[in-house]
Amino acid sequence: MNAAYRRLRLWKWLQVIVIFVIVFYILPVYAADVVKVGVYDNYPKVFINDAGKPDGFFIDIIEEIAKREGWHLQYVPMLWSEGFEKLRTGEIDLMSDVVYREERAEYLSFHDEPVLSQWTQVFARSGSRISSVLDLDGKRIAVLKGSVQYAALQKHVEGFGLYVSIIPYNELDEVYQAVATGKADAMVTNNINGMAESGKYNLENTAVVYNPSTVFFATWKGTNLHLLQAIDKQLVLLKQDTTSRYYQSWSKWTSEKIRFKIPFWLAIAGAMLGAALIVSVIATLLLKHQVRVRTRELLLINSEMEERIFQRTLKLEEAMEKAQEADYLKSAFLATMSHELRTPLNSIIGFTGIMLQELAGPLTEEQHKQMTIVQNNSRHLLALINEILDLSKIEAGQFDLDYSKFMLNVSIVKSLKLVQPLANRKGLYLRFHSDDDLGMIYGDQRRLEQIILNLLSNAIKFTQHGSVSIATTKRNDEYEISVSDTGIGIKPEQLSDIFLPFSQIDNGLARKYDGTGLGLSICSKLINLMGGAISVESVHGEGSTFSIKLPQRKESKL
Repeated sequence: MNAAYRRLRLWKWLQVIVIFVIVFYILPVYAADVVKVGVYDNYPKVFINDAGKPDGFFIDIIEEIAKREGWHLQYVPMLWSEGFEKLRTGEIDLMSDVVYREERAEYLSFHDEPVLSQWTQVFARSGSRISSVLDLDGKRIAVLKGSVQYAALQKHVEGFGLYVSIIPYNELDEVYQAVATGKADAMVTNNINGMAESGKYNLENTAVVYNPSTVFFATWKGTNLHLLQAIDKQLVLLKQDTTSRYYQSWSKWTSEKIRFKIPFWLAIAGAMLGAALIVSVIATLLLKHQVRVRTRELLLINSEMEERIFQRTLKLEEAMEKAQEADYLKSAFLATMSHELRTPLNSIIGFTGIMLQELAGPLTEEQHKQMTIVQNNSRHLLALINEILDLSKIEAGQFDLDYSKFMLNVSIVKSLKLVQPLANRKGLYLRFHSDDDLGMIYGDQRRLEQIILNLLSNAIKFTQHGSVSIATTKRNDEYEISVSDTGIGIKPEQLSDIFLPFSQIDNGLARKYDGTGLGLSICSKLINLMGGAISVESVHGEGSTFSIKLPQRKESKL
């Protein structure tokens, strides 16, 4: 009797324990919404970390929302290209990090409040000198297959009439590796991923930015709308609180503020470094000029002044040593500072472009005017730095030409298209005449186009009325290119110095027409490297003609 009673009491206690476990541990799990979230690799927004767990900005946000809403999250790792199909089949309820596009809205549902805003940016290896979208012509560009950047890149380059070879990859790591190993010349990705990952692959950001977009969580069309409504509600609350997990996570993953602002110290430092570079180069060139002047003076001294000649020779040798030392220091300075100067300038040009497009908010008329001045001066400074670097490399004997076969007339037409808007603004006619039998030319296409563009730009700049003409002929084994204008012309006494560095027609015109005086000097040195010659004929007040003669080279065979 007692044994039976004890077994009955034990059975009742076991029932109580089972009910307790069900009520307090099992039922809450099943009562909570189970939300399956798709994740792919797009650091730092969403990715799988070294511990094999989902991580990133979007993961922080959805976990905070899930905690507030009482959801139970299940993560489903996948490739980006698999995400939409998994939404359609119900393998996942929610896809993270999806850019809104009208065509996607036909089969996806989005919440109203965006998680964040981003834009597409071009990244390349250091020294690529890609500073505008026109520099992408003929380049190989790597991109994530099926991404919004893929379609935007096609549309962007087609709008400029550029030829670009687009190489798609299934994963972002493959995109970075392609550029790092030379399989591609550049890549495109969103600015957040690019700024976080490019350093690991020795890539740098360029000033080419486009396609601003907003990023959301997404569901299949018409499904799980209650999830999107909850995300909307919580996102608004999180963004209103500057101490919320939203801002803490953003700071953790990007190490920057939500709103971009160019630091004042960066602008000051850039200006000081630029000024120091320019002063260094000018001082070196002036010192070399002084050496040439003193050398001529020594040659005129009478033979009776041998002791004086000896003393002057000692001074000349000392000056030469100082010039060589200054030239060495200049080269070392240029090598060290070229990257540090151009990288912040590219960022300034790119971000001022974004602000002028009012992507970060509307600008007043005065703000628009000031930002335009900042962008134009930054472009001018970048062009000046590039010219100084080219001149320095040529004078140091470290400049190499890149020879290939190309159509000379095609390069001239390309240059004419670039200067056509400037000619139109001034009401000038552009004329082009060419022999029909020029054929292919073997030379450095990029540098020859640089020379032609410089001569055309100068001709248009110094011509107020009339026309600018360019003609090409081939005589025996020599090509001749001539650029003529009906501009202000050049005084006879100035013709001998026209190809010297920093040479201007006169101080008054330098102020009126602007310019550094380096363009023609670089053109002359490049043509000499090509084995050719450049000359000028001019009548003051009537116009000028610059003529280039280049020998026909035979294609080298390795």
